Amino acid sequence: MSITRNNHYVPQWYQQGFFEPVCSSLAYVDTTPDRKVLADGRVITQRGAWDSTPTSLAFRQKDLYSTFFGTSVNDEIERRLFGDVDARGSQAVRAFIGTDIGEWHDHFQDFFEFLDIQKLRTPKGLDWLKAQYARRTN
Repeated sequence: MSITRNNHYVPQWYQQGFFEPVCSSLAYVDTTPDRKVLADGRVITQRGAWDSTPTSLAFRQKDLYSTFFGTSVNDEIERRLFGDVDARGSQAVRAFIGTDIGEWHDHFQDFFEFLDIQKLRTPKGLDWLKAQYARRTN
């Protein structure tokens, strides 16, 4: 089994829910576009307007959830924790999009667990979480 290194902090199935009709990619504004320094010292901002990108390339970061033991890379956080949360969250979101109140009841807890985890699993959320705990020395 291959190791997952590019971790999506917004699941691809969730991103697809925001596609425009007949589109298969997302349009969004890059709020931190690349800057380029020209030979004469001027700095120009690269394309920061609306980008169109497939879900495979959006809302992801390399090694966001990877753990390292020497040269060994481990992706169990992605596979075991977020894989399960995303699977249950996907079913819950689909249930709440529908009109079957029984399905809402069946997926109530999974829906709110998915929403809760979404905030913490982003780069910003993980930085906040790290700041809440002092670095362990032992």
